Amino acid sequence: MPDQKIKLSDLQLMIMKVLWKHRSLSVSETHSLLNQKKPMALTTVATLLKRLQEKDIINAEKQGRKLVYFPLVSESDVKNSMLGNMLQHLFNGKPAELVHHLVDNDEISEKDLNKIRQILAQEKEND
Repeated sequence: MPDQKIKLSDLQLMIMKVLWKHRSLSVSETHSLLNQKKPMALTTVATLLKRLQEKDIINAEKQGRKLVYFPLVSESDVKNSMLGNMLQHLFNGKPAELVHHLVDNDEISEKDLNKIRQILAQEKEND
C-alpha cells in the first residue's frame, strides 16, 4: 500500500496513532483513549473508524459481539505519503525548499540542525 495516496484529517490521524500503538481496538476502547486527549462523542469515533475502513486504511473483524479495528497501513507508509503530498503541493517537490522554509521560520532548533547534519553525513558515508 505504499503507492497509495493517503490523506488523513487531524482526527483520523489521532485514531491511527492510537491503533498503531495498541494494534487493535473496539470503537469504545478507541473512544476511551481518544477522550483522554480530545473529548468527542462515541458516534464521531465510530464514523471516523468507518471512513478509515472505507479508505482501506484500517479493517475490522468481529470478536464476540463487537467489531475490533486494526491498521492495514503502517505509520511509515502514512508519513511517507502525507509528507510526499505536502512536499509536492507546498514546495514543488523540492526537499531543499522545505528545509529552507523550516530554517527561515525558526522551526528547527540548532540541536535538530546538528542531528540533520549527522544524518546527512552518515548517508554520504554509506554512498
